[in-house]
Amino acid sequence: MTKLKTAALLAVFSLSLMGCQAEAPPAVTDYVAATVDVDSSVPMVSSSGTQAIGKPGAPVEISYEVIGNPIVGVPVSINVVVTSSAGPLQVHYSINDQSALIFQDGQVERLEIIDPSAGSLQQLTVVPQREGRLYINVSAEVKAPMGTMIRSMAIPIKVGRAPTSLPINGEVKQGPDAEVVVSMPATPSN
Repeated sequence: MTKLKTAALLAVFSLSLMGCQAEAPPAVTDYVAATVDVDSSVPMVSSSGTQAIGKPGAPVEISYEVIGNPIVGVPVSINVVVTSSAGPLQVHYSINDQSALIFQDGQVERLEIIDPSAGSLQQLTVVPQREGRLYINVSAEVKAPMGTMIRSMAIPIKVGRAPTSLPINGEVKQGPDAEVVVSMPATPSN
């Protein structure tokens, strides 16, 4: 009985391996590592083009710069530069968590760049909905001789809390010397 179960398992395993070999190879993907350009006066971050050994990489470079200090509820701009030597690109911007970050009204989320060889600057505007590290996904798709290739990267945005404004206790009045003071009348205690 045990030999029969073992033979049946081997047969199922062999058939599943043959089925895997008959499938089409997976689509070409590209992995990107972010690096900081410390020599520049403008702190741009870009994809470095690193990839797995023997794996073709998309001929696309993406760099970005977050403008200002992102604060909850306040629109923040991000400059994105996409460069390619391979021809026209399709660029797509997306946000996975809409409860954390949203695009500002009218923001273009998909566009085509006809001549990306000199670098094409786009400015994204998003509105953070909470504190923490939030991400915008950028994908650039290019037609290459070996097929469509995509370079993707996630742009991190570190969002801080909005400055708190303390309520004014009392009433602002002008004193006898023309000095502005906050009048805090005494309240009777019971």
